[in-house]
Amino acid sequence: MKNFTEQLFGGSWTEKKLEILKKYLDAYNTALKKQPFLRVYIDAFAGTGYRQQQKRQYNIQGIFEELEQEESKNFLKGSAKLALEARPSFHRYIFIESDKNKIDELEKLQKEHPEKAHKIEIEQSDANEFIQNYCDNEDWTNTRAVLFLDPFATEVEWPTIEAVAKTQCIDVWILFPLMAVNRLLAKDPKKISYDRLNRIFGIEDWFENFYKTRTLDDIFGQPVDIIIKACNFDRIGNFYKNRLRTIFSGVAENTKVFYNSRRSALFQLFFAVGNTKGAPIAIRIAEHLMRNI
Repeated sequence: MKNFTEQLFGGSWTEKKLEILKKYLDAYNTALKKQPFLRVYIDAFAGTGYRQQQKRQYNIQGIFEELEQEESKNFLKGSAKLALEARPSFHRYIFIESDKNKIDELEKLQKEHPEKAHKIEIEQSDANEFIQNYCDNEDWTNTRAVLFLDPFATEVEWPTIEAVAKTQCIDVWILFPLMAVNRLLAKDPKKISYDRLNRIFGIEDWFENFYKTRTLDDIFGQPVDIIIKACNFDRIGNFYKNRLRTIFSGVAENTKVFYNSRRSALFQLFFAVGNTKGAPIAIRIAEHLMRNI
């Protein structure tokens, strides 16, 4: 059993992720400020609104790491806090979080931003459930939104992505968990997390893209079929990007892969647009940010 310490939150890759988001929100609101749309920011895994710069120790055995938090007093702005500081501002903010303790912290943002308190909605809910319901029931005639999907692991399911795309009114940033998905794609076919991967990708033919069958001779000289994992992080990321292209009006070709200190890929940042008319300029801005930050 091997353990290592990784600065997971507050590291340079986190800074870059949030800088990309912040600059996009400013550009988005500037572009639409003269349009008659209600502009909404949605943070599906809002956390506390801040992020704590800390080191966490975790065990690489198993699919998902068990994290052990160390003490730290260095709190930095998270995505929810940065969204509230976007200029021009949004008309409405929806922060979704399932953890009651984090909900209590999010509510403090209303006190920190009293001029926007009436615009802030804090929802203690499962992110997939809430977003699907919200997308299905919101009147999108005069509403446009930016959604930030920043899960810790593999919480985001394909029906949620489909619901977002169906509105044709939401720009979405997706932090895709490359490392976690790669672990779900186990080398041993008996250990592959089929159900989980089906929910992530929304189809079952991912198997054909990530595995190959080879025929080898057994110890008796008889041919046997062996299933071999045949994918890397690039292949996984490209597969997910192509899945997004099947339902969104536009998907940024440029993406951003974030690595840990050992240069292992952790996450890949994707950008997709639902609105056909606004897709070209939105993608141009997003690709510029991912290229240059």
